[in-house]
Amino acid sequence: MKRLSMKALLGGAVLTSALVSCGQGSPAPDLGGLPPLATGITVRFDAAPADTYLTLSTEGGEVVYQKAVGEGARSFTPDLNDWRNLSSRAAPIKLSSGVTTEALLFLKWGMFQDKNKSGKPDEGEWLDRMTHDRVTYAEKAVKVEFDTEAPPMHHNWTLNQGWSRAEHYVYRPLGSGTFQRLWRSTALWDFWLHPATPLTSM
Repeated sequence: MKRLSMKALLGGAVLTSALVSCGQGSPAPDLGGLPPLATGITVRFDAAPADTYLTLSTEGGEVVYQKAVGEGARSFTPDLNDWRNLSSRAAPIKLSSGVTTEALLFLKWGMFQDKNKSGKPDEGEWLDRMTHDRVTYAEKAVKVEFDTEAPPMHHNWTLNQGWSRAEHYVYRPLGSGTFQRLWRSTALWDFWLHPATPLTSM
């Protein structure tokens, strides 16, 4: 999750505009035959203890995917095909605005240490590692905005059709009592797990 200021957002917009302007009518740069960036999924975290599993869970807490992670490992590269069939779990969501979305599924990353060797997360085994980013499936592309309270927050979801990484941003403009929270699909499937944080902070 990233915390943004309005200044940073505006600066990014200016930079983007400049890049687009500079790129118009110019040939692609010669990168010396460098290979393209990998497009796989990577989940990063602090060194894993022994008997650790990486999981995906529904927002309700049901574990729907888990893989063993080697002791000392700091990253894992899952295969999207391992959970592709979970798209059948997508369902419309009724928002506080009264709008009902297309069928959606949000899955969150977690980790647990299987201390009792039961092969499943039991009480006291969850590690303090999470991210506000989500693995997301949308039956159709979604673009919605709505408001919630406690704390006052304006939500903006822009999600691509199919599977994507929903990157999470939250910020509060100076002089405003309302947080702005965004979930946007990105092409980069790079997740970073960190100690638990509230929705309004890093």
